Amino acid sequence: MTRRFRRVIFFIFVCFFIAASVIVVFFAQGYRIDFKSLTFVKTGGIFVETSINDAKIYVDDKYIESTNGILNHNTLIEGLTPKAYNVFIYKENYYPWNKVVEVKSGTVVGLNNVILFPLIPEKSKIIDLPVQTISEFFVEKNTVKIKNNNVKTATVYNLNDGKLLSKEKFIMATSVKEFISPDENKKLEVIGDQLWLAYLKDMNKDPIKKAGDKELIATYETPVKFFNWLNDSEHIIWFADGALNIAELDDRGGKRNSIKFYLDINSPIFWDRDNSLFYFFEKTTLSALNFKI
Repeated sequence: MTRRFRRVIFFIFVCFFIAASVIVVFFAQGYRIDFKSLTFVKTGGIFVETSINDAKIYVDDKYIESTNGILNHNTLIEGLTPKAYNVFIYKENYYPWNKVVEVKSGTVVGLNNVILFPLIPEKSKIIDLPVQTISEFFVEKNTVKIKNNNVKTATVYNLNDGKLLSKEKFIMATSVKEFISPDENKKLEVIGDQLWLAYLKDMNKDPIKKAGDKELIATYETPVKFFNWLNDSEHIIWFADGALNIAELDDRGGKRNSIKFYLDINSPIFWDRDNSLFYFFEKTTLSALNFKI
């Protein structure tokens, strides 16, 4: 082997070493090779936080890992090249969650409000009450207050044993046609047979929402009997056409995840947002569905 040949071999190894070192440094800084353009691109990630632990996360039909944590059930998926990804989140006995999200170079997409709802929410019978006309009712602390608009009388019962506590006259109030979100940035309102979402402030989110923007949530042939915010400002709940609907506001990827529970009940209905309990009457029995996550 000649000296010249040995030099050539040496310089080849030096070049390989330099190239490998550059690649290692680029990979360490979060760059990957985009095989379509044959260039280095800065990777991004997806941060997932779910309402329950051990929710399985799939990205483009490939299992990644499960959310974990005692207080915050989350996980961070790193090293994703910039493009659109199909994210599917699943846990047995819960409705699955699915959305297409766009990962951009050097950024992390936040999926911070993923709520997985049980296929069959826990139902409980609260108390049996005397036969009466119920125009509307309210549950507060350990009491239920029932209003009869025909005779303008409000009757209050103990929520534990059904004992009559008081009975008094009341002045009719205008029915509520809108609800402000807990963060005071948005408003739900019913206009005719339509449920609308209105933005009260500019929202720096993807896609960007401006104050005054409105979105049609649903249209029905019959009136919307009940609507409100869930226990946050990113999900809404309403009852119409015999179905209890829950939907997220996140419409990235052109999809807004929603679920339906078909219930053979009539209005009035009461939503205890603080405790995530959906109250309704089955004849004379006050019952509740538990949506506490």
